[in-house]
Amino acid sequence: MANEAEFAHYTDQIAKAVIEVNATLRSVTYDLGDDQIGRVLGSRSDDLAMLRPGVDGLAAAELTVQRAEGAAVDPAKGNLVHTLAAYQGDVEAQSARIGGVQRTLGEQRTGTNPQDRHCLQAGSQALESAMKDLDRIEQLPGRATADVAKLRTGVEYLKNVVDVVDSRVDQMTAQLSEGRQAAYKFHTAAPGELEPSTDLGRTIGRMQDSIAKTRDNAQRLHADLAKSSAGFQSVAEFSVGVANGAHAEQQDAAEEAEQLADAVRAGVNPTARADQHPVAHQPESDLSRRLNGPAQEGGLKL
Repeated sequence: MANEAEFAHYTDQIAKAVIEVNATLRSVTYDLGDDQIGRVLGSRSDDLAMLRPGVDGLAAAELTVQRAEGAAVDPAKGNLVHTLAAYQGDVEAQSARIGGVQRTLGEQRTGTNPQDRHCLQAGSQALESAMKDLDRIEQLPGRATADVAKLRTGVEYLKNVVDVVDSRVDQMTAQLSEGRQAAYKFHTAAPGELEPSTDLGRTIGRMQDSIAKTRDNAQRLHADLAKSSAGFQSVAEFSVGVANGAHAEQQDAAEEAEQLADAVRAGVNPTARADQHPVAHQPESDLSRRLNGPAQEGGLKL
């Protein structure tokens, strides 16, 4: 075939991309579990529940204003404004903490820096490159084999999974934004623009609803990924097997070429057998070590 080096190079690149994506999906699966993002979202909802008594407190302050007469009116209004401002600050603080969850979800999609390869969008790009490498392989004489077709199927499967997961994580971020938008409207409003007790209760409800929707989506996505994890691992193992086979083929071809060169040299200038050196045994491939190594698992903090 005389294309062993190219075949080995392309399959090596494909296997690296698949291994990284497999590790990314394992990390995302872990982060979306109930003991990670579920626990944090639960804490955010509990924090908002602690603001619920404020609805009654504001209602009482509103009633005091309504009943106040004469010199008691201004102090009653002042107390209402002061109490409302305190709860506006509390809502703003809770919104900021929900923003922390959004940032964590964003990091799963885009990484912590532009060079981060262990995130969903970087994985998608790596798999796009892998499909281009598969196109190149299939143009090599004799390389459009059943194994290469199976490898393409696996890469396309992972690409679809990564893109769907990225979209679903983005949806969760948008759901949290719904609650944060309600919070922003509440904590930036002037006192005269609000019905204090009613709007506080409505805002807390919208924020908790957005958290509940996000948590439900996280649970379902976690379950889907966990159920499919064996399939991700299978694609990774197969890609490593193809790459290792390609490297072995390249090595055999190189040895044959070297033997032929030795034979030619021997015909011109014979070399004593004692001066000949055997080819060193090859250790376990770097790809195999990557595949068998532990996945880096993230985690959310309260």
